Amino acid sequence: MSARALVAQLRSVRAARPHDPGPAALVAEPRTNSAEFAALWERHEVAVRRTSVKRFVHPVTGLLELDCELLLSADPGQLLVVHSARPGTEA
Repeated sequence: MSARALVAQLRSVRAARPHDPGPAALVAEPRTNSAEFAALWERHEVAVRRTSVKRFVHPVTGLLELDCELLLSADPGQLLVVHSARPGTEA
């Protein structure tokens, strides 16, 4: 995942939780100490990551490469994370 996508995702968390000091603190330090982060933050891009690929090393089966999907609910504090194997793969 690119830095641009990660910053856009952090901006969506910050917007969804405006009174939570946690996301605000995550933004404050890199905005001050990283020119790259500050420039990306100033783009005002907002994104919610809904799909990605996750890799897990299972002690018995070994490497598993799974699709990961986030399913959001109306309650902003709740989401469902679903991992599934791609059809036709050994996972």
